[in-house]
Amino acid sequence: MAGRPAAKPRKNGGAKALKQTKAESLSAASSGVAFDSADIARRSELLWEAPAKPTRGPKAALTRDDVVAAAIRVADAGDLAALTMHAVASELGFTPMALYRYFPNKEALVDAAVDAALGSPPARPGPHEGWRAEIRHWSYAKRAMLCARPWLAELPFVAAPHGPNWLSWHEAFLRTIAHTGLSPEDLMDVLSVVQGYVHGSSDTIISLARATSRGITPEQWAAAVGADLCRAINDPRYPMLSGILASSSGGITETSSLPTKHGKPRTMDECFDWGLERVMDGIALYMERK
Repeated sequence: MAGRPAAKPRKNGGAKALKQTKAESLSAASSGVAFDSADIARRSELLWEAPAKPTRGPKAALTRDDVVAAAIRVADAGDLAALTMHAVASELGFTPMALYRYFPNKEALVDAAVDAALGSPPARPGPHEGWRAEIRHWSYAKRAMLCARPWLAELPFVAAPHGPNWLSWHEAFLRTIAHTGLSPEDLMDVLSVVQGYVHGSSDTIISLARATSRGITPEQWAAAVGADLCRAINDPRYPMLSGILASSSGGITETSSLPTKHGKPRTMDECFDWGLERVMDGIALYMERK
């Protein structure tokens, strides 16, 4: 028996839905990532739902936590690209097929490994202080976490689920400014600004952490960075940068690959703290105006 002819899309809703689907497909194709909303939803469920416990049969040789812990070890030893089903299975001494009992695909395993690697934000030691001290504590904790696992900075900006630990960092930050009188919308905007600064300004120290994880010494890394910066000096393509790097007050020196401050070498922590203070100055000014 011949099947029914395919239903034609309705003039309004159907055509609109078809157009939206095509737009999503084009967007996904341009990013090189196959976007599947059903797959994203399933991956999110795996992050948030407790795994079902078997009620009968022999005890499984592996647990979901075992697989996630092995995935983190693989990424810690290499990078995000090294985190494959085959590599994780080898780490555990099983075949890749054994992992599919817990995760339907590599993406779902990466989701779980990322959220577990983020961990929970550390508890505030001692009594709570003013909002600036609290933001500084949160920012340094987030930066330290990213440096401990530099492969987390390699995550591509694509549609992906966000797990409990990812949200716990948001919750911890919002608590630092909950009593400032800012509106809910402002609280979220401040979170976005500070988090953007922490991630963006940590590129250099994350680069150092990634280098040291590969056996490169901090001295070798600094020498390589300094040599590249020195290429700008006296190069007509970079007149502003050349002037700063060659100056006696803000240039680079043999002992520091970072531009100095008033002729004195600076650490990456000092550079980070200077920028964080300026971000908080802007937040304070906004609070005063409100």
